[in-house]
Amino acid sequence: MERQNSRYHVTPSLLCADQLELKQTVSELDRLGVDWFHIDVMDGSFVPNFAFGTDCVRAIRKIAKAPVYAHMMTVHPMEFVKPFADLGVDYYCFHYETTVNPFRLCQQIQDHGMKAAVALNPSTPVEVLKELIPYISAVTLMSIEPGFSGQKFLPHTYEKIRKLKEMTEGSKVLIEVDGGADIPISMQCLSCGADMVVGGYFTIFDSRKTLEENYRDYAQALKEG
Repeated sequence: MERQNSRYHVTPSLLCADQLELKQTVSELDRLGVDWFHIDVMDGSFVPNFAFGTDCVRAIRKIAKAPVYAHMMTVHPMEFVKPFADLGVDYYCFHYETTVNPFRLCQQIQDHGMKAAVALNPSTPVEVLKELIPYISAVTLMSIEPGFSGQKFLPHTYEKIRKLKEMTEGSKVLIEVDGGADIPISMQCLSCGADMVVGGYFTIFDSRKTLEENYRDYAQALKEG
């Protein structure tokens, strides 16, 4: 990550943004100082939804100054490593549940110049990552079932964060929590050991206020918390 001037980090989920205003949204969030853009790539198979194909990711990468974190909710993540590396993606995050060869996949991601990251579904225990920690740069803990935004946060995620924090002690692996978090939940996630909580409908993209107001309120709350 490029912006390491505090212990908390802000990462907006572009799936929650107004898709007709995506260019303006990316530019404004860059100006405000986000740490990376979380992009959910959905294939309609691993999850029952479609989102963010290569053309859209290419367009975002052209204007985004902050790193791009591609969260690959796809059945065959190995097939897309080179295409997404060619798009200029910085972090390539695959779901642990989609491969029986996670070490090979991490090596493939790194060989193509990206940082390897792995996501875990709510029912997948963090212990499966014990041997993989030295090969990854980040972990995304899903705190909702993947595929749709706006779901309710699953509280057992707090314990998963604490366990993963212990497992990654002494490493540079970043812990990201994704799904259903408002400001109080986000603060609790950070207190458990998370480095960032994905900002969605309940924080950065709350329709009741402007994007800048939401961002500043969220960032200030996390900083104070």
